[in-house]
Amino acid sequence: MIQEFLKAAETEVENHSIYVWGASGQLCCDVTESWIRAKERGRKPDEAVRAWEAVEASPYRDVARCFDCSGYVSWCLKKCGAYNGRTDCDGLFARSTEIYTPEDGCLLFRVNPANPSDETHVGIYYEKKQYHAKGRAYGVVCEPYNERYWQKLAWFKKMEHDEPPIPPEPPVYTEKVLVKGKSVWVRDSDSTKGKKLFVAHKGQTFDLIDIAPSGWYHILTSYPEAFITNKPRYTERETI
Repeated sequence: MIQEFLKAAETEVENHSIYVWGASGQLCCDVTESWIRAKERGRKPDEAVRAWEAVEASPYRDVARCFDCSGYVSWCLKKCGAYNGRTDCDGLFARSTEIYTPEDGCLLFRVNPANPSDETHVGIYYEKKQYHAKGRAYGVVCEPYNERYWQKLAWFKKMEHDEPPIPPEPPVYTEKVLVKGKSVWVRDSDSTKGKKLFVAHKGQTFDLIDIAPSGWYHILTSYPEAFITNKPRYTERETI
């Protein structure tokens, strides 16, 4: 079952399948621009249409399909006989058992930083690669596995697999970062050019994961990567 699942995942990469919001495997040659725009209403219809036009003019016209991320994974599960429905990322996770190390055939999930119980993107792990319907500019892709990109791993319950491993002990952080200034931005990289994630206020503390090459503090938050300045006027390190 797992091999059929993974073969379906690889096939849609080879077929140059594209991303359309809400799509679940419709052949590109069978859909229309108006259908895509109706699916993408309020999102990014022009990008999706451009991707469709490109594949329509390519040798892959008769094999490429339309997917969003959960539609792609649902399709692959259907092709191997593990699931005959179509559900979203939350629905896929609800039908899965969380694991803690990647295994060929497991599902990969991103989550809403403000709500870790809200799964927002899904992919498939295979041989240190990640397969997913990445977005309108990319379509269905196979990329090197990036463990920092994903927050959860899980086995779809109806897939054949070994028992999930015992969860590892959570890391123990022996240092914290205290916010001294009135407020300071937490960013997604270790410089002022990083994206602003949220404001940390005076008196807040964060577990210190490590110190970035720039000297900024890499701190533990609900975001996969979060950094705060090491300037003494704003922050200071505390040992527990």
